[in-house]
Amino acid sequence: MNVAVIGATGNAGRPIARLLLDDPSVEVNACARSEAALADLESTIGPSPGMLRTTVADVARSDDMLRVFGSADLVVGATSRSQHGMTLAELAVETGVSYLGLYLSEPAKWDRLRTLHTRCVERGVMVVDDGGWHPGVPAAMVRAAAEHGALSEAWVGASFGLRWDEIGVASETIDDFLTELEATDPSVWVEGGWVRGFRHARHFDFGVGEEPVSCIPMCLEEMRELAGSGTLDSTGFFMAGFGPALDYAVLPLSMGVAKVKRSWGAGLLWWGLRHFGSSDDIGVLVLDGRRAESGEAVRMRVWHADAYALTAIPAVATIRQMWSNPRPGVWTQASFVDPGHFFEQLREMGVNVEA
Repeated sequence: MNVAVIGATGNAGRPIARLLLDDPSVEVNACARSEAALADLESTIGPSPGMLRTTVADVARSDDMLRVFGSADLVVGATSRSQHGMTLAELAVETGVSYLGLYLSEPAKWDRLRTLHTRCVERGVMVVDDGGWHPGVPAAMVRAAAEHGALSEAWVGASFGLRWDEIGVASETIDDFLTELEATDPSVWVEGGWVRGFRHARHFDFGVGEEPVSCIPMCLEEMRELAGSGTLDSTGFFMAGFGPALDYAVLPLSMGVAKVKRSWGAGLLWWGLRHFGSSDDIGVLVLDGRRAESGEAVRMRVWHADAYALTAIPAVATIRQMWSNPRPGVWTQASFVDPGHFFEQLREMGVNVEA
């Protein structure tokens, strides 16, 4: 299998390429705009069972993308610009090559993606987006828990820590992060209907600190799918903050400044993350639910000491399922995967799954 990873030198693309190369049957075409960054990737990955080759390519150049798609069985979009997602998805359908995207969960994106579904089925193409761990894993956790008995409610919280003061992040990534903050939809599904507002925040015990953490609602497409399935009375996804200095000062100020000049707002956000947001590396997801018939409490915890590994590992598990069990159409990652097999694969690749 030939997998092209576009954005392979980034913080998510790099571990995805490395994990894919653990399979001797896989050839990875690592694609990025910088020849120097690709050379560094080659030197740091080193010998591996799979085969690695590199291609200098820019999503903005159609000839580059046609060349990449033309030699691939599957393409991964892991660039730092969310708008690349639709470009790559549409090109996947055009060229008949399946695609996994790791981009923001936005209603406008999904309105456009779903228009591709019929063509995907006709061409035998899979377009899977909202890949990674949030989005990507929360609704899969709910589906996995429901395999052992129907749930009446399912709440999923996420928290992550990064050494922002030590890692390198592309300016486009910070701009995307700012876009995500601006576009946050604080909606949750409660007793068969949508309610909206930050007053619906919930506390989650992530098993890291001594006290439960307050998390704000953040609606994801995969949670909308769960709500629309008719199997749950209440569900939602929630995200932990970064601490008072960032949550109540830097983040609101960054969004305000961005309305005047975008680059200034992104720069302020990056400054704030480095000065106030750094913490020990970890990514954690927690499901708190309840069985429909018995009322029994349900808890599931998924975590990894490296938040970027927790992005890459679910993506690689999804790629393996796309290859072994193809299902043409347009999917969120959480709805595409077989949940039982998915979490087995995550365990095998080093993710802690406690249920």
